[in-house]
Amino acid sequence: MRYASVAMALMALCLSTTAFGGANPLATLVLHAKPSSFEQCGGYSPVDCVGVPGTPGRPTVNVAPQPIAVFLLVNNHTAIAGVQTAFDWPGWNLTFGLWDCQGGQVNATTPSGAGGATNGTIATAFNCVNSPALTVIGRLHFVPGAGGCISQVQSTFPGGIVVLDCNNQTDQITHEQRLGKICVQAGGFDSCDPLVAVEPATWGSIKGQYN
Repeated sequence: MRYASVAMALMALCLSTTAFGGANPLATLVLHAKPSSFEQCGGYSPVDCVGVPGTPGRPTVNVAPQPIAVFLLVNNHTAIAGVQTAFDWPGWNLTFGLWDCQGGQVNATTPSGAGGATNGTIATAFNCVNSPALTVIGRLHFVPGAGGCISQVQSTFPGGIVVLDCNNQTDQITHEQRLGKICVQAGGFDSCDPLVAVEPATWGSIKGQYN
C-alpha cells in the first residue's frame, strides 16, 4: 500500500498543472558540495542550514576543481513527498547520481548526459516526510571544470521546478534565491533561508524614507 501511494505521488508530480497551492509555499532546494568520489545519503552532515552564510552548519557552495558530491536537500517545508527540478552544469563531467535517500523513493527521471532542462531533470517521489527538518533527496557526483557552476533551471517537465506535499498538491519554485547553486571558486548560493514576500506597507515605509 505504501509503494502504491508513492507511485501515485510520482504520477501527480509528473502530471502537475499550473494549479499550485500545496503545503510548502516557502520550500527551498538547497545544494551542498563535499570533496569526494562517493558519498552515502548522510554524507551532507553536519550541514543544518542554521546560522548565517559562511558559518558552520551552512552548506559548502564554492569548491575547488576536484571530484565532488553535490547533495540536493529541501528546506523550509512542512510536509513533503516529492521533488522535481533540473540541473545545468556546463563544462563539468557528471560521473553518476544516486537518488535513494528517502523511504519508498521512486524516480521518473534522473539527471544524465550534459544536463539541462530535460536531461538534467530529477523527478522523484517518496514516503511523506512530516517534519520541517532539512531533508536529503539524493546526490550527484561530478568532476568540475576549471570554472563554472552547477545551477538549477526550470525543467521541461510539467510544472517546471515543483515540490509535492503529502496530499499530492504542488508548490512551484521560480525565484532563483530559493534554488541552490555551486560554483568553482566563487559565485555559489545555498538557498537555506526562506524567501518571504515584502508587504506593501513595508515597501511604503521604505519609500517614505527617501521622500
